[in-house]
Amino acid sequence: MKKKLHVFLSLLLITVVTCTSCRSVTIKSAPDTETTTAEGKTDDTDNSRKKDNKKDKDNDKTTASAKEEQERFDKFTEDLFKDVVSESVLSVYSVLDFPQDYGITDYEYTLGEISEEENDKSIEEMKNYIDTLEGFAYDSLTEEQQLTYDILITDFRDSIELEEYYLFNDYLSPLYGIPSSLPSYLGQFSFNTKQNVDDYIEILKLMPDCFDELLDFQTEKTDAGMGMPDFELEEIIDQCNEFTADVNQHFLITSFNERINQMTGLSDSEKKNYQTTNENIVKNTIIPLYTDFAQKMEAFKGKAATEGGLCSYKDGDKYYEILVRTETASDMSVSEIQEMLEDKFDKDLEDLTRLLYKDSDLYEKMDQYSFDTSDPDKILEYLLEKIQDDFPSGYETNYTLNEVPKSLEKYQSPAYYYIPSIDNNTVNNIFINKYSDYADMDLYPVLAHEAFPGHMYQTTYFQNTNPDPIRALLRYTGYLEGWGLYSELYSYDLSGQEENVAEFNRTINCIAYDIYCLSDIGINYDGWSREDTVDFVTSAGYDEEAGNSVYEAMIENPCSYMTYYLGYLEFMDMKQTAREELGKEFDVKAYHQFILETGPAQFEIIHDRFDTWLEHQKSVS
Repeated sequence: MKKKLHVFLSLLLITVVTCTSCRSVTIKSAPDTETTTAEGKTDDTDNSRKKDNKKDKDNDKTTASAKEEQERFDKFTEDLFKDVVSESVLSVYSVLDFPQDYGITDYEYTLGEISEEENDKSIEEMKNYIDTLEGFAYDSLTEEQQLTYDILITDFRDSIELEEYYLFNDYLSPLYGIPSSLPSYLGQFSFNTKQNVDDYIEILKLMPDCFDELLDFQTEKTDAGMGMPDFELEEIIDQCNEFTADVNQHFLITSFNERINQMTGLSDSEKKNYQTTNENIVKNTIIPLYTDFAQKMEAFKGKAATEGGLCSYKDGDKYYEILVRTETASDMSVSEIQEMLEDKFDKDLEDLTRLLYKDSDLYEKMDQYSFDTSDPDKILEYLLEKIQDDFPSGYETNYTLNEVPKSLEKYQSPAYYYIPSIDNNTVNNIFINKYSDYADMDLYPVLAHEAFPGHMYQTTYFQNTNPDPIRALLRYTGYLEGWGLYSELYSYDLSGQEENVAEFNRTINCIAYDIYCLSDIGINYDGWSREDTVDFVTSAGYDEEAGNSVYEAMIENPCSYMTYYLGYLEFMDMKQTAREELGKEFDVKAYHQFILETGPAQFEIIHDRFDTWLEHQKSVS
């Protein structure tokens, strides 16, 4: 399974987005025995084996033959993990701090390859993995192995479908692209051993070839009529210029020096040599690389065939369907999602009117807390105390608060959390963006999203359950960001605000997501123009500037807001179902424990386990 550079970068950080332009729903689940495709149809052939095996859940898994099959499956996932991680030096350090402890000592010094040939190889490898998986006796596997099996085989099938659309890959988006994500990752790269430092230096040396491939790919896309609109190109160019603005105090120099100075086992002369080497590469290779890249991106201006959404291109609507599937991990069709969101939008507007009718001062009250929110550490201490009643224990509490480097802050998210290595999950870095546009940002919900009970809590809790290492590579954005948003909106109930103020805060946030997600579908699936988008956004009470901002954001990053919102709605749907069926016996901590211990997965797979969990809860209540 060849993982390209952008795939591994997407594993490194999980963020919180803010709806800067805009300030319980029932979700239909797929049947237990079917997997719903992006078009909303079911494939009985692919799942006939799984259907049969589900009848055998009570089979004895302790027989010699069952134990042999379990050992064979463990060997498969172990080899798969090593194969995938070893494909590039970057992929190694995206997951591990001490790769030698996992038997990984030989890995490729490459940042990945962007080519149609490599894309085709990836598809063939995934087909081979599916064949291998289908050779296992599913009913002989443990429940945990069956979960991993279901996740893997579904992931491979989805990924094959996505990889068929090679030219739709986007490596340059201002928010998630390689030019912005790679430096951010390098700025927090862990130096535990001399080998770590040597490999870091090698990554820097590989960047020029990587950027040449990015330019070649962008040329290929442009020649095929899929060039970037000028507004996106201008952001990328400005992003590069921001990155190169302060050479002498560049964060890739200062942060490197700090990390080297903190290392033990290196002599002063070795530290100095490393620092000199890094500074020379940054000043003489990396900075010129970004300057040259910005100049070359200028040449793509005026060459876009359209500034419209994905459906403007041949098969763009089909690509969008599978993109929604893979990004959100939901098996709902785009049409089902759209209908659900329209109903949700109407309900949220009704709730907003109802709340304001009861208390017209809610806008003034929405950011009022009973504690000081100016100190991030105090907020985190407060949240740590407040989550004890509703969330299970078993997570890490060590963290470091950092500021986004100044040369990156203009095009970075308001905040983000770096997923730690699976062999060193006590190193947790949370970054807060001090850019002027975020000066009025409310840190309380942001830190709930990023830390407790959000990303840091969820990530370290799951890692502490000692899952199969292959699960570390299966980080489904819909689950992760859905949990982050769920935690953010849940935090209002922990804030000490009045109940109606907490509900008002959630409703305001949901309305913003309603607008972004409906616009996303409208632009990328239904073919909305800029004017259509502005009309929709202004009809919801926002200004024309907000409409233009929404339009450009959804062109640059399709599905970005949907990953947050659909995941959130999935979690809310399951919780509401459990609350209705269990009544007074419903235990929110037990529900959270189920979600956290299941871990990142496609939602139809989580729903399948949820049904089993719910039946068990009924039997013991």
